[in-house]
Amino acid sequence: MEKLVKKYQQMSIRYKLLISFLVVCLLLVLINGVVYVNLHQTVGQIDSVYVSNIELNQLSESLEEVQTTLYQYLETKSSSTLEDYYVYEQKYRDLFSGLNTETVGSTTALMEKNIYNISNSYLDKTDETVQAKRGRNVSLYREGYAESQKLYQYLRSAIDTLNTDIFLQNSDNYSVLRKSLNSVLLFAIAFLCLVMGVAILWVLFITGSITKPLIELAGAANEIAFGNMAVSFPVVETGDEITVVSKACNKMIDSIRIYIDEIKENYEREAKHIENELIMKNDLKEAQLKYLQAQINPHFLFNTLNAGAQLAMMEGAEKTCLFIENMADFFRYNVRKMGKDTTLYEEVESVDNYIYILNVRFSGDIGFKKQIQEKLLDVQMPSMILQPIVENAINHGIRGMEGDGRILLSVYAENQSVYVEVTDNGVGISEEMIALILENKSEDKQENTENSGMGVGLSNVVSRLRRFYECDDVFTIEKNQSGRGTTVRIRIPVKKTKEEAEK
Repeated sequence: MEKLVKKYQQMSIRYKLLISFLVVCLLLVLINGVVYVNLHQTVGQIDSVYVSNIELNQLSESLEEVQTTLYQYLETKSSSTLEDYYVYEQKYRDLFSGLNTETVGSTTALMEKNIYNISNSYLDKTDETVQAKRGRNVSLYREGYAESQKLYQYLRSAIDTLNTDIFLQNSDNYSVLRKSLNSVLLFAIAFLCLVMGVAILWVLFITGSITKPLIELAGAANEIAFGNMAVSFPVVETGDEITVVSKACNKMIDSIRIYIDEIKENYEREAKHIENELIMKNDLKEAQLKYLQAQINPHFLFNTLNAGAQLAMMEGAEKTCLFIENMADFFRYNVRKMGKDTTLYEEVESVDNYIYILNVRFSGDIGFKKQIQEKLLDVQMPSMILQPIVENAINHGIRGMEGDGRILLSVYAENQSVYVEVTDNGVGISEEMIALILENKSEDKQENTENSGMGVGLSNVVSRLRRFYECDDVFTIEKNQSGRGTTVRIRIPVKKTKEEAEK
């Protein structure tokens, strides 16, 4: 027995559950078989109780048919009636041949023997009557019919009496069998309940032996999930897959601990390295800022430009005064809006000042036009966006080209968005440069060019637009269909309006 138990414990969970299922099913099949056999026997006995009454009823009906067809033949003498008589006569003979013919002490057996003998006499008399009818012996077949009628009445009475006696006996037997059937049913129900109780206990025992180690493993896994890496999986020597899983989990958690320690060390080294880089970059930015501050003081520049404008106005140099005022407005906007949000209106105004300054410097050889829907100028956007785009169009597009350079600034609404386009007729831009700008890499490529320090780079513009509107498809660059020039398009979502931002 101990060997069997040990062998069972070493089985896999699949075979344990399979054996448990088969055992329970086998018990249920055996119990149902025993119950079925007992019930079948009892029901068979109940069914056989009234068989004798049914046979006697059939015998009485057949006797009635014989007497009726005899009478019909005597009245009509038709061949069809005679055939019916012989059919019913043979049927009746077959039925009463099964009655008792032995002399026994039972009253019912004696009555059956009496009915058997009288039935033979009755059929002999009916045959004689039929033959007399066929021989046209009227007196003989009338006398025979009268005697057969008396025998018929006696047989009917005897069969009814025997049927009643047997019915009373069968009723008593039926009551006994019904009580026996009830006892069998109660025994079967009780036995089934007992077997089901044992099966349930057995299933609970088996599932408990399987699920208990799993619950322990799940508890350890839950602790690890909450960060308690010091927990180990309990090893339960069940001999099945649970033991294998628990050992494998312990090996895995040991590997994870080693890996976490290595990651911590690498992270600490990387964090220290990043910290050193940030310190170096901050020191560099601080040095650059101090250098720029040492080069120019914005307030001093504004005051100087205003003084120059006043002096030019006093001397009657209106163009010089206008030029200086535009320069002052341009620089004041750049310093005042640095790092702050603005509106499209202010951005367009800054571009106007910038174009004016350049046309004064380069004798007005930059053709600048605007196609703007005025109602769209109140949308909110980051500052220093349009001027770098226009500057890029001038420096890398129309400057140095043959013919007149033209720039078109368009503002329109479409598909719940406001679009701002800067189109030039310059030399165009390469696909490689477009990809570098959209990937924020163009500054690296232009770092050592002569124009690298002019304004804010387009990659910086793209990055700030994407962060401001929280989407990527806000900036596109395309070659013009004519083959010359470039179109830079900014898509501003309508939801980012100034009114909505203030609300």
